[in-house]
Amino acid sequence: MILPNRYEYYISYHDKLITIMSRLTIYGMGKIGGEVSCLAAVRGLVDEIVIADAIPSFLNAQYLDLIHTGIDVNITTDLSEMGESDITLFAAGFARTPQVKTRADLLNLNLPIVREFCSRIKSSGFDGTVITVTNPMDALNFCIQKESGLPRSRCLGFGGQLDLARMKIFLKERGLPYDGAWIMGEHGEFQVPLFSGISGSNGGKDFPAALRDEIQAQMRGASMPVIQGKGGTVFGPAYHISNLIDAVIRDKREIIPCSCVLDGEFGLSGLSICVPARIGKSGVEEIVERPLDEWESERFAGAVKHLKELCGKAQ
Repeated sequence: MILPNRYEYYISYHDKLITIMSRLTIYGMGKIGGEVSCLAAVRGLVDEIVIADAIPSFLNAQYLDLIHTGIDVNITTDLSEMGESDITLFAAGFARTPQVKTRADLLNLNLPIVREFCSRIKSSGFDGTVITVTNPMDALNFCIQKESGLPRSRCLGFGGQLDLARMKIFLKERGLPYDGAWIMGEHGEFQVPLFSGISGSNGGKDFPAALRDEIQAQMRGASMPVIQGKGGTVFGPAYHISNLIDAVIRDKREIIPCSCVLDGEFGLSGLSICVPARIGKSGVEEIVERPLDEWESERFAGAVKHLKELCGKAQ
């Protein structure tokens, strides 16, 4: 039987089945990290999960809560095992509150935590894939790649999947087509919904600028009612993060909107920004460049300008 949460393959000349165990480290076990750890266990995404948090009593509580599920996944709080992980999820730091106007305002608060994390990456010998969740995600993903020394293909930021899901919901609510919708730009105020690839929209021409602006504004504010009502988004992010983990572990090579550190793609460098990326066992296998129409190009240029400044501050 082929077990779903392991890499398995045959070496023909020995006719033996070789099993490679998979391991996930979650650095920061708050709302998002905790939910992802549970989903990873329930979905059988990995064989082993290493969990870490700055508050020992809280970490122990999360550990006990996880093992009490009885799920057959090895859970440990021994951070020394991070070095052998396939994926490390960076979810530590301060989260957005109703008093924090934008995600970018969290930069100075979370930079010291990122630098401590990068120090642990280097000392552990970790050479897997980092998924950055903590905001401002794009700038922190850029910082992690530069400070950790990991290849840029091994550092990807989460946020685009959630933004894209929201975009499709808002289109569907209006009775508009949404197949082929996409997202680029910042995970924040400068997110750029792409309409030009939507099926049956005449190359996006059926979406006038005023309608695009309206949907973009709705997307920008989508998380605030959740933050005001329950203190932060959890279910949406955790679900999409678990899918991103699955794409890496199972080498799915799916094209997913992720924040990637660019070096010439789209004619850009010196930033991490959400673009279409083929995700597999090596992290970012390919950055897929696509044409943008005039409305999209103008707003993408605005996102680039903003993120270059923010990434510059993160160095």
